[in-house]
Amino acid sequence: MDPLLHSLFRPLQVNGSDPYTYYIEQKPSAALRAYVACYWESGPATREVSERNMAVSDRGEASLGWLEEEEAVDRVLPDGCTDILLEYDPVSKRQELSYCGTFTNPFVSTRQAGSETRIFAVRFFPGGAHYFHGMPTHLFTGGNYRLEDIWPESIAVIGERIFEAQDFNERVRIMDEYLNQLLLRQRTNDCDLMKNLLHRIFVSGGSVGVKELAEREAISERQLNRKFGQWIGISPKKFSEVVRFQSVLHSIQNGDSVDSMELALKHNFFDQAHLIRDFRRFYGASPLTAAKDFRKLSDFYNTRSEPSAILKIGRRMAKER
Repeated sequence: MDPLLHSLFRPLQVNGSDPYTYYIEQKPSAALRAYVACYWESGPATREVSERNMAVSDRGEASLGWLEEEEAVDRVLPDGCTDILLEYDPVSKRQELSYCGTFTNPFVSTRQAGSETRIFAVRFFPGGAHYFHGMPTHLFTGGNYRLEDIWPESIAVIGERIFEAQDFNERVRIMDEYLNQLLLRQRTNDCDLMKNLLHRIFVSGGSVGVKELAEREAISERQLNRKFGQWIGISPKKFSEVVRFQSVLHSIQNGDSVDSMELALKHNFFDQAHLIRDFRRFYGASPLTAAKDFRKLSDFYNTRSEPSAILKIGRRMAKER
């Protein structure tokens, strides 16, 4: 993989609509940026953190009411990435390490009010995880698997250290060091063909066809599908559809018109019906609903990446343990 590909494809997730849940991200170290999109963490926010996050909303549409019994909902959208998930409940002491493969359907992530479960995760850029686990990524498509059963290096000890860490920055440091060490020991060869294929798909916004991809790289469509199954986990056709969906999401987030005709023309759909059908398949609702969802999100979740914001939340979490 190539870190320059990240500038061509930045998948979006609709995180942060729940004022009672925090969501933060941090970039990996330079050596890992070809493979890791980001580290992220989600968990129950304190009232103070929730109100501060809501206060920075540029729309000011969400309520600051503290609804103790309300169940919060966030959408999880197809993005071509795979994730290592480390879940921890400080009350029950339950710990769970898992690997989430590529998925092509949206699903709803619900958090019952009062739940203390926290998730620390590594989001691998499309194709990035294969470099570490070395297994055909299609084996994990659409599923969630025990990490200890598939990861090539013992990760249980790292998991314990992360669960014991005092804040998000420390968890990032521990995982980043571990992945850097693993990176040096892995024998999986980088695939120049995959780099070229991903570059073509990203530059086209997901509009390039499978036949054209194969012809430009002088390989058969069968070889093309095999490579994508190995590195990405889904077919090149499906992956291109996900990339095009994400391109539409970026247009909506940037405040472009949500007129279905304009979006269809801009992103090379056959017609409005084609756009709406594909968008509903990956989002679970219409582009207009997506625009409303993005208006609910605060700048804190979508544009801020300063270490200071992360440190403040991490320290607050540590004090409350």
